[in-house]
Amino acid sequence: MPVYDRGYTHWQPSEGKSLPAWLIITGRGVIEPLKRRWLLLLILMAWVPAIVKGGIIYFKLKAGNLTDLLGGGWSSIGPDGFLSFLEGQRFFVFALLAIVGAGLIAADRRDNGLSLYFSRPLSLIDYLGGKAGIVLFFYCLVTLLPVWVLCLLAYLIAPGATGLEMLLVIPLRATVYCLLSGTSIALVLLAFSSLGKRSIFVMVWWAIMITGTEAVAAIGEGLGSHSLQALNFLGQYHNLGSVVFGTPARLDVSLFVSLAMVLGWTVLAVWVLRRQVRPVEVVS
Repeated sequence: MPVYDRGYTHWQPSEGKSLPAWLIITGRGVIEPLKRRWLLLLILMAWVPAIVKGGIIYFKLKAGNLTDLLGGGWSSIGPDGFLSFLEGQRFFVFALLAIVGAGLIAADRRDNGLSLYFSRPLSLIDYLGGKAGIVLFFYCLVTLLPVWVLCLLAYLIAPGATGLEMLLVIPLRATVYCLLSGTSIALVLLAFSSLGKRSIFVMVWWAIMITGTEAVAAIGEGLGSHSLQALNFLGQYHNLGSVVFGTPARLDVSLFVSLAMVLGWTVLAVWVLRRQVRPVEVVS
């Protein structure tokens, strides 16, 4: 029977533009974890240091230099104080990203979801970009966003705080640092996720990468060997952050060594992802 006898009408494109594929993946990946109450509790706990620092900034208005003696670096609203705050968030970065990011690709490989993804007009860049966007969102949620809030608070109540520094310079430096470091960390975590099919194993590898390398660096420093600090995964990002914030180096490691390590991890992660994430997943 001819199609026109069934009421066939030609397809006409709609005037509205659809969202990019990577943004849809990121949006869904962000909303789903936020439905878990215990994850929201962890995020709230990650904001406790920001609340404490905000309280110290407020009491500095009342107590003056006495707060500097009691709070130390926590009372600083300069670049070094905010970089120290970002360093202090490393535990929450480790825990939150492990929970959110460990299964992003592992679950797709286990459930043969890659075939479903790539059966649509979806490129590899869109897929990886969407997954990386999920990790980057939660990374910035406990690092960049608290810095923005603290900068605004400092501008409103801290004595001597200038609008140029608090509303432009430091937020811009923090944004550049968090976006660059967060993207690299997201790719490394996704590479781990693509190597397995069980989230628990990915979490173990991630724990070894974060806490294991930090422990080795601490042991080496205790024994007087500063060269082992080059193995500190997150430490290299913080060390390079000193360039962005214009502060002294955080480790006794050359900045060129830190840059080489970070670039090496990122390039290796991209290589692993290109090999592991394929449009067709073979079911054994």
